Amino acid sequence: MATRDSIENMVEVAKRKMEAAREQLEQANQVGYQPNDEYSQAQLGLEEAETEIQKLMHSANHQQKDELHRLHLQVTQVLNDMILDHEDLGEYKQQ
Repeated sequence: MATRDSIENMVEVAKRKMEAAREQLEQANQVGYQPNDEYSQAQLGLEEAETEIQKLMHSANHQQKDELHRLHLQVTQVLNDMILDHEDLGEYKQQ
């Protein structure tokens, strides 16, 4: 069974990674620059968080799974925003 500390740690790590990703999204949208290494690292961080969430789900109880599922949805939303914005910025540069 997953410990409460491991779940709390995962939530904190995921929140930090989402905040870093949102900052990169904001910068990309304000300036309109081509996503750089920091953008890519933020996106990779979210993908790593997704993997860790999935691992924890296997050993979590029902309540923990619910919390992890909500976290997964939040991380996925930010990750999807990054992917879509990256595509939008790429199309804008080609025009």
